[in-house]
Amino acid sequence: MKGRARQSVTACLATLAPLSTLSPSVFAQNGPFYRLVQNSSAFPSEAIFSQQEFDQMLAPIALFPDSLLTQILMASTYPIEVAEAARWSRDNPDMRGDQAVRAAQHESWEPSVKSLVAFPQVLAMMDD
Repeated sequence: MKGRARQSVTACLATLAPLSTLSPSVFAQNGPFYRLVQNSSAFPSEAIFSQQEFDQMLAPIALFPDSLLTQILMASTYPIEVAEAARWSRDNPDMRGDQAVRAAQHESWEPSVKSLVAFPQVLAMMDD
């Protein structure tokens, strides 16, 4: 089960990176996206990231609760809004948790981005 979860997270992170820099070997070997691109010439033939590099990328989020990881993955598809939310969070350093989420409700951001204002460190990491 642990290997399967790691494979799923790796596949999710791989789809968030620029596709032109990835090799099919970074995707789940039996996933539909892998089958779609395995013969594509848009991908280099060798792996771009080593296992150690993937471990290093995944380490900061490895212990996050699943619900937070879900919000991070959804919010990552709105990079401009994440940057705006990170700026908002830096401008409002005293607001955390539910108080920050309530204060950000008037913003026009995607709900997953709004939920992350409760976690300013996560927003800062995503903004970087």
